[in-house]
Amino acid sequence: MRPIHMMERTQDLLRDRSDRSVRDATTSVIHGVRADGGASATIEGVRAALLTAYPEGAFCGWSAAELHAVPYSAGHPPELWLPEQRRRTGVIVRCGHLPVEDVTTVSGWPATTTVRTVVDLARLTRNDEAVVAVDQFIRRDATGRSITTKRAILQYLDDHPGIYGGTRVREVLAEADAGSQSPWETYGRLVVHRSGLGFFRTQQPIPGTPYHADLGSGRYRVAIEYDGGYHRTDEQQRADVLRWNAITGQGRGLIRATSSTLLSGRAEFLDRVARELRTRGWSGPSPVNPRLTLPNRPARRTSAD
Repeated sequence: MRPIHMMERTQDLLRDRSDRSVRDATTSVIHGVRADGGASATIEGVRAALLTAYPEGAFCGWSAAELHAVPYSAGHPPELWLPEQRRRTGVIVRCGHLPVEDVTTVSGWPATTTVRTVVDLARLTRNDEAVVAVDQFIRRDATGRSITTKRAILQYLDDHPGIYGGTRVREVLAEADAGSQSPWETYGRLVVHRSGLGFFRTQQPIPGTPYHADLGSGRYRVAIEYDGGYHRTDEQQRADVLRWNAITGQGRGLIRATSSTLLSGRAEFLDRVARELRTRGWSGPSPVNPRLTLPNRPARRTSAD
């Protein structure tokens, strides 16, 4: 929803008012755009300011994903498509051909469509956050619904055979999975699958219980659970203990992973998984320590200045 504060270009305000009058009566939202009153900048305010500066723009990438209510999409720099390349500190500007049918309106904001947004994220993100993006677009919620599907993404690529980065999108899609519920679950799955243990499945059912393992092998009865920051609340910890007890109570091996495990302890983690598998009849080659390219931690977004 658009903010109620009026946005104007600073140069327009200064045409008939003094510099001090403008500073006293308005607040800078981004360089060159000010809002009336003294309200602090918000994400919505930054969006409005960017469109005041660039009325021909449309939000794309992670900014469009946030508008489409894609989980974990907040916290990235504003991302805006423009017909011509521009530079603005703190804003990612994309340019080039954007078909009119690839632009929609979300809560009053111009943005790329869901399918175009995920295609852009997959082709333009040069690290494994590209897989995270696709996972969050195709993940199924409690009702079994997803924001889009692999089929819809592939259909878009088939309909746009010359799109830049199309091969990259297909490579990312090959590693995407609708069962990962968080970015770190995605990274954990990539580590396990790239190590050579591709038989682990996301949201593996635990027979005789209402639970699923983040990653699991039904044949070898081994479960891998990601223990992240969102597990720190008392309520979540109680739920985790119930689920973990149910998993081990069924005679399954349980291995827990954290972000530290995946960042700096992958070799030890994979060795632990392999040893557990071997006690249960697995005789495959030892897993390799795979590559994992993570993004730099994004800065907390408050304004585009």
